[in-house]
Amino acid sequence: MKQLIQRKLSMKNLNKYFLSIIFISLVTFLSAEENIYEYKIRFKIKNVISLDGIKELTSKGNDSYHIIFTGKNRMLNAELNQEAEFKYLNSKVFPKYYSQKIKVPLRGVLKQTIEYDFKNQKIASSGDVNWVIDFLGESTPLDPISSGFQIRENVKKGLTNFEINLIKLDEGLIYKSSYSVVGEEVLEIKDTKYPCIVLERTTNNRKTLYYVAKTLDFILIKVEDDRKERMISIEAEKILSFG
Repeated sequence: MKQLIQRKLSMKNLNKYFLSIIFISLVTFLSAEENIYEYKIRFKIKNVISLDGIKELTSKGNDSYHIIFTGKNRMLNAELNQEAEFKYLNSKVFPKYYSQKIKVPLRGVLKQTIEYDFKNQKIASSGDVNWVIDFLGESTPLDPISSGFQIRENVKKGLTNFEINLIKLDEGLIYKSSYSVVGEEVLEIKDTKYPCIVLERTTNNRKTLYYVAKTLDFILIKVEDDRKERMISIEAEKILSFG
């Protein structure tokens, strides 16, 4: 029993350790009236443990989309794998599932999958973290990948202030997150300059900046998470394919 309790605590701490970098879910979507831009981008995560990874978006047809990210630090034998599938209709995201696998040296492996049941308006988590939440009467709570889609859509529509319901993956709680456009900045990736709209999200002495590339159809290409104990950066290093 003691070992079981210790494992549960370890898995919870491991999930919290990577909670901020889960927002690596930098994604794009185009409505049915537009072309669908699939992409493949190399990202760098700079954290206590840095990771190099590739994120790829593909269309499955019928307004369904699949995205996968695989990040590794081979020297430290650390990994972050994310995968999700969802529909996008009438400017809204309808997630089907989100899964993640986190591997950290000396801390073990955490696996978690959350599935959406829109008929009963419930979301269930399975794997090393188990919970069920009811979102009856609420705007759909979004996982890290689908929330990136909604950010993109809101910015593309010209919204400068908005809120999104998010999920605390380790606890199964819903909370509102507020975003505000705070300016513009030009980022450079492999000698190519990308004008970006910059959004800010502030919660409990923690400020997160999101950089949305206008000329890449509003893909999120950089996130800076500045918290008291450390700074975490997620940034595109190379556009491998787009469109």
